[in-house]
Amino acid sequence: MTKRALVIGGSGFVGGHLVPALLHDQFHVSVLNRGNKVTVGAEQLTADRTDGDQLFQISQQVPGFDVVIDTSSYNLQSTKTAWDAFSGVTQRWIHLSSAAVYKETPGRCPAEGDPIGGAAIWADYGFEKAAADAFLTDQAEQLPVTIFRPPYLYGPGNDNDRESFIWARCLQRRPVVIPKNGETRIQFLHAEDLADIMVHASASAARGAQVFNVASEERVSLREWVNLVATAAGFADPGILARDQADDYMPRQYFPFRDYPCCVDVQFLMKSFEWRPRHGLFDGFRQTFETQDIQHLASKPLDSETEKTILARIQSCDLTHL
Repeated sequence: MTKRALVIGGSGFVGGHLVPALLHDQFHVSVLNRGNKVTVGAEQLTADRTDGDQLFQISQQVPGFDVVIDTSSYNLQSTKTAWDAFSGVTQRWIHLSSAAVYKETPGRCPAEGDPIGGAAIWADYGFEKAAADAFLTDQAEQLPVTIFRPPYLYGPGNDNDRESFIWARCLQRRPVVIPKNGETRIQFLHAEDLADIMVHASASAARGAQVFNVASEERVSLREWVNLVATAAGFADPGILARDQADDYMPRQYFPFRDYPCCVDVQFLMKSFEWRPRHGLFDGFRQTFETQDIQHLASKPLDSETEKTILARIQSCDLTHL
């Protein structure tokens, strides 16, 4: 019998990798979103996910699903709305969460048992994602729930200006200003690897609530990340350390990430599933670069007064030490 999956938000970055992976595993895939983008190979269900009446009407018209995979909920209310509509017509629920749900764990990467609620640095995003996780965990007696908490995602189709931020500056021979001394550690997961583990979980037995951190085990500093992204694409390292020359600016004003650790302990996942990420960072960045529109990146406007100001300060500081 053909397995059926409903992917909520299936036309975005994650869905662009998840839907093909499900189709490859012989799922019949339905995608629920606003219908602004065609998802090849999937049945389109068009609705505003925040509209409970629209979702309920759709739930009454479908034959039911083996799994619902929610890739696009950023707050408690949208999670509740989807749950109310579809929890009665599926056998399990998989939810894409985030490492941002964890409260501060100084000096180490959080594990699944650590408190959630969102660290202050993530503001409402972490708080709302944590509230959605807590809600789903409470519902798990009714229906098996699996929650995945990745740190930063990357790969072809990424609509966040992260790797492309570096490549655009490399192509235009512009430096990349790195916050402070560049030693803050971050962690990644390729979107294809996230899709793989979601499909793997969809086909695995489940009961109650399961929560998994999921990431590549590689952890890199901000400085190492800039170098990896550049060299994987064949460029020289463009990184310049800001040190104390950017203290009056927020890092996101001149760099793709906050100057805050973003990593998770993935040992529980590795022990629970016979699964490992297929993509190492260097090869993953190289593969991603090969999908880029080089002409677009080479002509992308990069005029940032913040970057110019910081670079001028760094140059002035260097000159004073000659």
